[in-house]
Amino acid sequence: MNKAGNVSLTKKILKKTVEIQKEFPELYELLDETPLFFSFTDKEITIKDLRQYLISLIIQQKSFERRTAQKNDLQ
Repeated sequence: MNKAGNVSLTKKILKKTVEIQKEFPELYELLDETPLFFSFTDKEITIKDLRQYLISLIIQQKSFERRTAQKNDLQ
């Protein structure tokens, strides 16, 4: 695995996770339930795996934001 790419993606994942923790603590609690799908053919976690996880965090956050906004509009 490319170490520079690994470190960069790991930092982005950490930043996104901290952002979710601060802005959406309800969502942060649910992240433990997010399934991780890593390649079983590779012995290490790949950059592709990290990218997919980061994308899943971004999608979850956007989805949560939309649902929260809709809920607030109905009140």
